[in-house]
Amino acid sequence: MEIEKNVVVSKNLTLIILRWIARIWSYIVVTFIILFVGAQIFSSGIGAMKPVEGAAFIFFPFGLTLGLIIAWWKEGLGGLIATISIITFHLIMFIGNGNPEFVIFIEILAVPGPLFIVCRFLSKKNLYN
Repeated sequence: MEIEKNVVVSKNLTLIILRWIARIWSYIVVTFIILFVGAQIFSSGIGAMKPVEGAAFIFFPFGLTLGLIIAWWKEGLGGLIATISIITFHLIMFIGNGNPEFVIFIEILAVPGPLFIVCRFLSKKNLYN
C-alpha cells in the first residue's frame, strides 16, 4: 500500500511540475508575441504582407496566442488550438511558398501547446488522483 501511495504522490508531482512549466512558458510566449506583433503592426502595418503571409499570420502568432490563453483555463482545448495553429501555419507556408518555414524559434514558442495537451491527457486519465 505504501508503494502505491508513493507512486501516486510522485505522479502528482510530475503532473504539477509539467503543468507549471507549460503555464510559465506560455505566459512568456504570449507576452513576447503581444510585444512582437504590436511592434510589427506599428512599424510596418499588416497591409505590407503577401496573401500567403497574411493567412499564415492568422495561425501564427494569433492562433497560437489564442490557444495558449485558452489553455490557462481549458488545457486540452487551448493546447489543441495552439498545436493545430502551428501545424496549419506550416502547411500554409509550405503550400504558398514551397517552404514550411521550420524555424527553431517558432517551434520553441509552440512547445507549451503540446505540453498542455499532455497535462490534460494525464489528468483526465485520473492517474494522479
